[in-house]
Amino acid sequence: MAEKIAMPRLGWTMEEGTLVEWRKADGDAVEVGEILFTVESDKALNEVETFSGGILCIPLDAPQPGDTVPVGTLLGYLLQPGEQMPTAPAPTPAKPVPVAKPAPAPTPAPTRSAGPTISPRARRVAAELGVEWRVLTGSGRTGRIVERDVRTAAARSGQAASAILTTEADATELVTLRPQLKAEDAPAPAYHHLIAKLAVVALADYPQLNAAGIEAVHLSLAVDTGDGLASPVIRDAHTKTWAELAAEARSLALQARRHTLEPEAVQGGTFAIVNLGMYGIDAFTPMLRPPHRAALGLGRIAERPAVREGRVVPRALIALSLTVESGLLENGAAPRFLDRLRALIERPELGLQD
Repeated sequence: MAEKIAMPRLGWTMEEGTLVEWRKADGDAVEVGEILFTVESDKALNEVETFSGGILCIPLDAPQPGDTVPVGTLLGYLLQPGEQMPTAPAPTPAKPVPVAKPAPAPTPAPTRSAGPTISPRARRVAAELGVEWRVLTGSGRTGRIVERDVRTAAARSGQAASAILTTEADATELVTLRPQLKAEDAPAPAYHHLIAKLAVVALADYPQLNAAGIEAVHLSLAVDTGDGLASPVIRDAHTKTWAELAAEARSLALQARRHTLEPEAVQGGTFAIVNLGMYGIDAFTPMLRPPHRAALGLGRIAERPAVREGRVVPRALIALSLTVESGLLENGAAPRFLDRLRALIERPELGLQD
C-alpha cells in the first residue's frame, strides 16, 4: 500500500514548514534510514529520514522546494515495486445521449507551479523588508529568487524615497585626543570607531533615526573583505563604552576578512556607518538599505585651511554624509542629529566619557 509522505511536525509549536529540497529524486529507490528531504521550521533546518523503503513518487501538483505549507500537507508517496500512485476516483460516466457531440478536449496534465520560486531565507527577508517577491526576477540557479535579489529590490525602493544631508566637522580635537585613549595592551582606537561611539550618543537624542520600533542600537559597521563590503553588527552598541565598541568592531572586522562570520552576525542592524576615508575618499553618498532608516558616510580626515577667529589656520576636517528616509528630513530629526554629531566630533570629550 502506498505510504504518504507529509510535512512533519518537528516541534510542539510548529504549524508550518518550508520544503527546502528533496534529497532523493522522483522515481529513486529509497532505503530505510536515508535522508529523504530537508525542512526549515521557524527554529532550525532539519533533515527528515524515512523509516520505510520504497520508490519515491512526487505528484506533479505537490509543493515545490521553497514553498511553505502547513504541517500534514502531502508531499509525496513511497511506493512498492509495481504499485501505482494513488489518484482521485474517476467520475461516474454520464448516460449516453442520442445527440452526437464532439469529443471533449483532452485535459492537460497538471504541471508544477509556473510562478517564481524563492529560497526560504529570501522569503524571510522579503517579509521583513516588505518586498513583493513574486514580481522579482531571480538570479539564483534555475532562476530562483535569492536573498540578494530581495535586498537589491528593497534598496532600490528605499533609495527612491531618501534624502541626503552633508556637513563638515572639525576633527582637530579628536585627532589630538586619540593617542591619549591608547591603552597599554591595545592599539589606539580607529577614528571611525570613536565616531561610531559619538553617533550612538547622538542617536540617544534622536532615536527616530534608529530602525522603526526598536529601542536598542545595533550598529552596522561596513568592512572591506577584499571581495566586497560586509556589515557585521555590534549588538546593543548603546550599552558599550568606546573601548568595548572598538574591540568588538576589530573582532568582527577580522572575522569578516577571514570569511568566518556567522549569518546572524550581519543581520538585525538598526543604524549603518560606512567609512571610506582610508581610501582617500573625501565624501560620498552611502546607500540606504532597509530596515535602516539612516546611513552615515565618513570621508577621510585631512588637514585643510579653515577660518578661526578671523584667521586662516590648518585644521583636521572630515566630511559627514547622511542618507535618511525622506520623512526624517521633513520632521527635522535628521538635520538635528547630524548637527549634534558634528558638535560631538568637535568636542569629543563630551561623548567619550566612560
